[in-house]
Amino acid sequence: MNLGNKIKVLRLKAGATQEMLANELGVSCQSVSKWENDVCAPDITLLPKISEFFGVTIDELFDLSVEQKLHRIENMLDYEAELSDADFRETERFLIEQLETYDGTHTSRPNGRIYSLLAQLYHHRITSDSKKVSEYARRAMRLHPEIKEDQWLLQASEGAAITDWNCRNHNKTILFYKELVANYPDISRNYLYLMDNLLLDRRTVETKEYLDIYRTLDDKKDFQIPVYEARIALAEHRPKDAEAILDQMEETYPDDPWVLFELAGFSADACKYDEAISYYERSYVAEKTRPRYWDALQGEAVIYEIQGKYEDALLCLERIKKNLAEEWGITEGAPVLEIEKEKQRILNSNDKFN
Repeated sequence: MNLGNKIKVLRLKAGATQEMLANELGVSCQSVSKWENDVCAPDITLLPKISEFFGVTIDELFDLSVEQKLHRIENMLDYEAELSDADFRETERFLIEQLETYDGTHTSRPNGRIYSLLAQLYHHRITSDSKKVSEYARRAMRLHPEIKEDQWLLQASEGAAITDWNCRNHNKTILFYKELVANYPDISRNYLYLMDNLLLDRRTVETKEYLDIYRTLDDKKDFQIPVYEARIALAEHRPKDAEAILDQMEETYPDDPWVLFELAGFSADACKYDEAISYYERSYVAEKTRPRYWDALQGEAVIYEIQGKYEDALLCLERIKKNLAEEWGITEGAPVLEIEKEKQRILNSNDKFN
């Protein structure tokens, strides 16, 4: 059904005349008649008023398919920094409506797609809200730095350091991943997430057990084995063993962008910042597929800021912006706005640029 026919159906269902709709929108009756007879379409600026008049969403005016609506939701979550309450609730409502039927009627799609989108929707809200928590907690702390509650809010919003083991351990997440690998033992990626969380809690004995399983999997990434061997060595306070493993990794995979990226992380953890920047840069250049991810450039930007090299940090952010435009075709929306906010934060927070 085209837009004109949809307007006519909605108007008749609402018991409204063409004149009533025209008066509400500030247009002539002839205009409404032309829309309904598919002579022309209403101006895009009128769509919000039309949807409000009939009590439907703009999407519902166009009779989009479920797949089209899901695609729009994915784009919205990717490009919008913050959702209005109305957009959030409408998206939530639509996704929940799909839960019972989607998997059964879209068998070519992986099961659980709607659950995944709901998780992304709530995470989007958490992320946008946590930025506000961070901003206002910081403002409060500057005015009364002695109050503990605001310190806790900053920790919660930014993942800052926390001293209490019973609060910072990852056992709940570990138990979930143990269940996941038990139920799906052939999916290698989940073993990596499990080992990551075990190592955060320095549970190296268990990490070794799961690494031994990972070695046997068909879809394993060979370079990940020495990565976790090195991380285990560091967690067990064996830095020389870790260093030997990392040296062998570079010798074995000298031009692998993912290996170089991992080596950069190890160097950054050791505060060997110039070495880390070198690895990050080599990783970014070595990546031959397009579009490239910009994680390596983000790493460089953070390190330059740590070093007080603010101009270099800003140049890295500009390179990310260029990557977004030239390789991903993204010139606006949340990713670009986030880069601009980071640039402004660096400019505002350092006297060097004032």
